[in-house]
Amino acid sequence: MVAAFSVFLATSAHAELGSCVSENVVPVPVVETVETGVFSDAAGQHYYASEVLLVLAGGHQSVGPTANEANFQALPIGPKNRWQMTPAMIVRNANSAPTLFQKELLAAGEAIFMPQASGGACAKLLRESEQAARRAGHGLWGQNRAAPVYWTGNPDLLLEAAGDYVIVQGRIVSLGKTRRTRYLNFGRYWKTDFTVTIARSEEDAIATHLSEIGLSFEDLAQKAVEIRGVLDVKDGPLMAWDHPEQLIVVEQKRAGRDGQNRD
Repeated sequence: MVAAFSVFLATSAHAELGSCVSENVVPVPVVETVETGVFSDAAGQHYYASEVLLVLAGGHQSVGPTANEANFQALPIGPKNRWQMTPAMIVRNANSAPTLFQKELLAAGEAIFMPQASGGACAKLLRESEQAARRAGHGLWGQNRAAPVYWTGNPDLLLEAAGDYVIVQGRIVSLGKTRRTRYLNFGRYWKTDFTVTIARSEEDAIATHLSEIGLSFEDLAQKAVEIRGVLDVKDGPLMAWDHPEQLIVVEQKRAGRDGQNRD
């Protein structure tokens, strides 16, 4: 089965799937469950579509063939979570016209990219699928205030979204560092303005990622960026940057303009 999947990756028009899955991963036939984005194998083990956060629940059935017409394979990419579900890349129609389920969701505007295990070419593929949906106004990107996008210029709205996984846009005003933590400050008053933290344990991985795109931590000062993650509150709104792909540098003209929750 591994060999067959390797041939599929090498010969299919969807060879892009190979950027998200190791050729040594054994695919597992699965079926959809009643819970959106969750699949089950013959033994009852559950797999969830990793790297995406479904926003328009249930809408995925409108993407491509219906559940009854499609077949799915789960390709595990990590250990089970605390709910005993395995994160996986999900391939639809693996035996005929294979497509990456996560890419479909993002392209249709039914989910947002939520990096957990992906990086490099895979993260680029998934992010570009989301960006295409944003430009075209598909799904949640075409519905007023449906997309969880916020602007750092309105910290009160950020506080209201505490606990949610969101996208935040703004300009880094200053940088800070202590023995254990780096800080990206998006305002002059850290007790009220949005702040991003980087734990020392994550610093090397993020520094390596930045160097691959020609940047350092110091280069981030005054940059317009977009970061995604779970909003926390410690004095002001706070987000931990613990996966390199959470943050991207954007063009100056975009900072604060794509945010649908700015008012």
